[in-house]
Amino acid sequence: MLLFIECESSSVEGCLKELREKAKILESMPGSIEKAKIELSFGAFMEIKIALSIDPTKKADKYIVAEHTSGKDIIERLQEKIRKKIKNTEIVDFTFGTYTMPITRRKYAVGIAVVNRPQGKGNLENLSIEERRAILGKALELFGWNPKALNISEIARLFNVSRDSIYNDIEQILKERG
Repeated sequence: MLLFIECESSSVEGCLKELREKAKILESMPGSIEKAKIELSFGAFMEIKIALSIDPTKKADKYIVAEHTSGKDIIERLQEKIRKKIKNTEIVDFTFGTYTMPITRRKYAVGIAVVNRPQGKGNLENLSIEERRAILGKALELFGWNPKALNISEIARLFNVSRDSIYNDIEQILKERG
């Protein structure tokens, strides 16, 4: 399935706001983005054109990340803003561009990324304690209830919690097991 999104505005902020609104359609569409093409153009109007090819047989949360910065260190700050939003995603396509306003000499950087977040993967850090403990319990069961077989640091990183939290979880699981 093909999907085209086009936005145009006399301001960077207005164009990105319109893009974010139009991109909400992806939330209700089944499938995964397989291919994408992004075009940015600057001038009297900023224009964004995005063409997406969506495979309805695959499952993923689909996003278009659109950010901008202005002032000093625009590229570095833009990278940081986008990096935070694309964590645990599969990047399908991305682009960035810069534009300097003719009269004010104010410089803008705009970055856009088309991403998939596979469902059921990469979302371990948003689990409840009970869900996390259920996963840890299954891992412990698979390793004969031996907590020394687990890499606590790596597990803590995957769940985005402290090592102490994982040790506490394991202690509670073993206590409940009897």
